[in-house]
Amino acid sequence: MATTYAEPYSVVGQDGNAVLVDDQSLRVNIRTEFDQAVLDGRGFAWASQTYNPAAHDTILGVENNSQTHVLKIHKILISSDTASAIQVFIASGKTMAGTAVTGVNLNRTSGRVAEGWATAKADETGNTEQAGGYAAGHFLHKQIAANTLITLDVDGAIVLPYDYLVGVDLTTVATAANVTILGWFKET
Repeated sequence: MATTYAEPYSVVGQDGNAVLVDDQSLRVNIRTEFDQAVLDGRGFAWASQTYNPAAHDTILGVENNSQTHVLKIHKILISSDTASAIQVFIASGKTMAGTAVTGVNLNRTSGRVAEGWATAKADETGNTEQAGGYAAGHFLHKQIAANTLITLDVDGAIVLPYDYLVGVDLTTVATAANVTILGWFKET
């Protein structure tokens, strides 16, 4: 008796995970929440230009301006030409100031823009976290060696509701430092 094979078909769930049935086998293609957000045009990157920060400068701050979505941080990339300590903090109710940074949609075919959903500033001066010793919103303190790149893979552990920002400071004067923050928006 000949074996009859069903035509291949796939089912995609609400979370973006796909199941493919083919040749009497089940294949699963798992997408992370970040992967699905990028496919949907809700994943963004904000990158500061390299500059010479003073001690305790906020190299980059990204604030969630959406009242209908939380901003989940995926990764933070930090480089410096000087050995220093990195301070990652969360704050709210601040008036962001500094050099505007345009969010780049990680799905280059999406027409969605970050403006309206988020404000990002390099050399950000509107927060006062360093003056308060980072007590209220200190998230992470880590050492960085000179001329290195550190990737903090937080995979959504930093969740910013409306009017909250994540910022990255160096505690030492540097002549060349920059920060990139990757994140995605999720409807609340």
